[in-house]
Amino acid sequence: MEAYKNILVPVDGSKQSTIAFQEAIEVAKRNDAHLTVMTVVDFKYSVGDPAFINDALKFHLNNAEIELDELIAQADLEEVDLQKEITAGSPKRKIIDYAKEHKIDLIMMGSTGTGALEQVLVGSTTAYIVNRAPCNVIVVKSNA
Repeated sequence: MEAYKNILVPVDGSKQSTIAFQEAIEVAKRNDAHLTVMTVVDFKYSVGDPAFINDALKFHLNNAEIELDELIAQADLEEVDLQKEITAGSPKRKIIDYAKEHKIDLIMMGSTGTGALEQVLVGSTTAYIVNRAPCNVIVVKSNA
């Protein structure tokens, strides 16, 4: 049985990612593992004046931090070594890059995120991660 010591859980505010976060906490506890919870602000739709885009990105990064702090505050993190990571860019690429750079040995993520329409048009971030991750990936499905 594999022992996971460095776990990454990307969250995006969706119900599925919240459930994945809760599951990742339990896996981290069982494995005495370090847990990184990550949010990636996707700015691919940002167009226009660079100053406006920069201000909008700061706004979204700030909101992401508030949402992540709320998620963490509601969790039972006793005995969990937790780190948060907030960044901007392409979520699927940032997750893969982070996993490679930080020697992540398990990624846990929800089966779907907030971009249901985008999944139909572009493809699922989860599927991208499963196919390109440098480590094992556990896809957590909600019961609903």
